[in-house]
Amino acid sequence: METKILDFTVLKEKISANNVLTIAECIAFTEVKFVLSRAGDNMYRLFSDLYADIKHKTDLNHILSDGYELVQTGALFLCGYFGKTLSDILYFDKKGKPITIEILCCRQVLNTISKMNVFHQRHISIDELTPSQIPYLEITVDTKQDYTIYDKIVEDLELTENMRLALEYRIAGLSYPQIGKMLSKAQSTVFEYFIKMRKKYVAKYL
Repeated sequence: METKILDFTVLKEKISANNVLTIAECIAFTEVKFVLSRAGDNMYRLFSDLYADIKHKTDLNHILSDGYELVQTGALFLCGYFGKTLSDILYFDKKGKPITIEILCCRQVLNTISKMNVFHQRHISIDELTPSQIPYLEITVDTKQDYTIYDKIVEDLELTENMRLALEYRIAGLSYPQIGKMLSKAQSTVFEYFIKMRKKYVAKYL
């Protein structure tokens, strides 16, 4: 029987310098699994790398992957809440729903997952290409220009914070119900976000 690499009972403990990294590992591991089935091969590689990092982090010969950045993101956020627990409420949203330290930490990690997924979609690893697939310089330049245009469009739409997060989560492969869960919003509200974003785009560019 395989030994478990994480003890999730740590999530009930008070956050401290002694356990903050382990708590962040549990949260990062859980969030990657959460989006695993909807984000393609990149997410499977990320999950595999993160699993290996957590399992072999004490091995001096093991080199941490980019996936461990998720743990570092969570740990950095949690360092501001030593002495508290993940279930401690920080504030209430407009609908009166309590927003806990755990919810905000999960959002931080998921936001990083989204950015990493977008990065992998935009970049091609030369190691994975055959000689016939290696793009010409002109193609690389054009692709970079397209990304710049995309970023500018998002900026020009003047999205609210929730709209921007919803868009990033959607790019990461989350469904509307999952996005609603992450934003503590109803699914209908998430639909409205995307309807408004489409209207903004049409009004500005079409």
